[in-house]
Amino acid sequence: MAHSTRLNSARSVCGPTTRPSPRCIAPRTTHHVCAAVSTKKSWSITDMDGSKAEIEKAELSRKTFRTVYDLTNWQKHRSHYRLIDRLLQIPQSTVLVNVLPSIWWCGGIGLAVTLYMAALDAGMLPPDAPSIETSNSTAEFIRQTTPVLSLLLVFRTNASYGRWDEARKMWGLMLNRSRDLMRMGCTMMPDHEVERKKALGRWIIASARSLKLHFQPEVTLREELGALLSEPEIAELEGVGHRPTKAIHVMSEVIAGSAMDPITKTTLLRDNVTVFHDVLGGCERLLRAPIPVSYTRHTARFLFMWLSLLPFAIYHGCHEWTTPVVMGVAAVLCGIEEIGVQCEEPFGILPLAVICGRVEADVNQTLNEDVKVKAMLSAVISDPILPPSANVYSNGNGTYASSAPAPKASVEGQPFWVVK
Repeated sequence: MAHSTRLNSARSVCGPTTRPSPRCIAPRTTHHVCAAVSTKKSWSITDMDGSKAEIEKAELSRKTFRTVYDLTNWQKHRSHYRLIDRLLQIPQSTVLVNVLPSIWWCGGIGLAVTLYMAALDAGMLPPDAPSIETSNSTAEFIRQTTPVLSLLLVFRTNASYGRWDEARKMWGLMLNRSRDLMRMGCTMMPDHEVERKKALGRWIIASARSLKLHFQPEVTLREELGALLSEPEIAELEGVGHRPTKAIHVMSEVIAGSAMDPITKTTLLRDNVTVFHDVLGGCERLLRAPIPVSYTRHTARFLFMWLSLLPFAIYHGCHEWTTPVVMGVAAVLCGIEEIGVQCEEPFGILPLAVICGRVEADVNQTLNEDVKVKAMLSAVISDPILPPSANVYSNGNGTYASSAPAPKASVEGQPFWVVK
């Protein structure tokens, strides 16, 4: 119902048509719960330098993290049965699937240690073969380094989450500025600049979607913007290397060419359009500059060495249960490290398509309801409509003067505002 209402509103502004014209803002279906996950088994991306690369199948799992919650999801998230539900969903865990090679490696070492000790106890090995059960050096190493490993994993996860949170806030800021820019454009632009308002709306959406393609290059530019922009506009974007910058530039030119007040233009360009560049620069910084690789590599090496030595340290107390215990510990610790890896580069797991859909829906709504809002206000507000450039002041009695009232004279050196 809501989608059909937006579609009818778009037709009222852009004219009746069976297929939205590229010069109108084509409404898209918005997602309210979760971002759609592609069923393609493989795909390629185009890097910022124009090179294409095939993506491993394991990378496809990142799309499953692009979730968006509504009230129903939050109620389920707080369910009293959530712990049981999460436990039953362990076989479907994407994180555990990604760390399975590490888990099998640790389990293999645990199994080798168990078989070795079983053969030694059965007399199948020479009598002078070393016994792992009496090796206390490995157990002491594990005991002394466990706090250090815990701190490394905590710092690693916190730093990665901070990057994810920063990226999400920047995209939220872009969403807010897109709404505000379209609102101010509809309010401040003269009523006869209908096509310019439509162009502003198109390029606000195009700026958001070109920014999405900049960090999630999973589709082509024509697939993303073909229903929104005209052929000359698409060709103009395809001919440049840095498309988000081009889209922001075009959006600035649309505003600069309007007949609105110059001060208002400056405000729009400084307070709203500049934010798009700030978001672009901040996101590129996160993509180009990871957490210092010396830190992440040392943490990964230390974790893998610690887990590889763990079977030697716990066999004395676990015996034949050494392998399952080691695999369980590896699943927990490697899972924490995997979460940090996934959050470190946040753009693959952020629901950018949903955010862009929200930008498009809100821009469409503001643009399509502009005429109705002004008609409603004209019907309920009886104040005289004054030209924006007129230097008119209220007399306080329902009439207006063409100049400001003169200040009251001072008495005996007192300021005029204390004269009664």
